[in-house]
Amino acid sequence: IQKVRLQSFHAQQVFERGFETYANAIFSLSVVLRIVGTEDQAREVEGIIDERLNKAFEDIRAEIARLEKIAENNGIEFTGIEYSSPKDIEAKITSPRAVRYVGLVREFDTLVSKLDTLWLSGVIPDSNYSASIYEWKRRLLRLAGAIRTIANRAMIAARKKEAAGEAKAEDGATSVPEAIDAENAATAA
Repeated sequence: IQKVRLQSFHAQQVFERGFETYANAIFSLSVVLRIVGTEDQAREVEGIIDERLNKAFEDIRAEIARLEKIAENNGIEFTGIEYSSPKDIEAKITSPRAVRYVGLVREFDTLVSKLDTLWLSGVIPDSNYSASIYEWKRRLLRLAGAIRTIANRAMIAARKKEAAGEAKAEDGATSVPEAIDAENAATAA
């Protein structure tokens, strides 16, 4: 269990709505897919997830850098905002990728703090502030949902392959080792 303090209400919402969905999907991929499927299938799917996580981190950090530049150009220092209701959350870590999502939520918390500072300083208008917060929340929650969808599809595909291999073996068309070889050849192709 990793304990994290989230300052902003928006980051708290993203964690509450997205983390468990994401963590369960990642656990399925990291552990269960390796049992039902193959190591190669698991690695391929993990590569897709890592790519999406890396892109999200790059984009959020680029936005933070952009906001810092706006603050610098307007003579505003990010000394930190004290929020009225920070919250200590506990994330049940089931894999290294679960830690990465928590890190992404923490980056979002930092982004919100910078947006709040610029908004309260009058540099960012209300409409831009609201739109930015909404878009980032939506993006992080969609990422969690997309990972869940990827995990579900990977599990279904692995189970279908497993069932097809068992059906061939039961029909007597091939022996179990031949079915495994055929499955491995199909996976490699």
